[in-house]
Amino acid sequence: MSIIFNSIFAPEQLQVKNVTGDALKRLCQMAENAFTNRAGSVKNSSKDPHKLVFKGSENDYGCLDLGVVSLGDADGFLGQVSSWKWIDEEDPGESCDVLEAFAMPIR
Repeated sequence: MSIIFNSIFAPEQLQVKNVTGDALKRLCQMAENAFTNRAGSVKNSSKDPHKLVFKGSENDYGCLDLGVVSLGDADGFLGQVSSWKWIDEEDPGESCDVLEAFAMPIR
């Protein structure tokens, strides 16, 4: 399954380990809930149940950023993720590996 968080300002690409059934539904719901937050709402525009696409503009950055943090804190979510990239089309230097950032110990 691949979940892609996509925005004009900062697309994110997220690959989820092999997940099916209720576990897949829970992961998708967690992602959808994360991107409906106090900073706004970015809706999933994908028709593929194994791919989520959240696309917005620079004005949606706060919502996308808060959604990423929310998913990073969500119980069991990161354990299901095999790859998660933040790709900034406007400023490629801002692109990063989100999963690697969450795995980095804080000193």
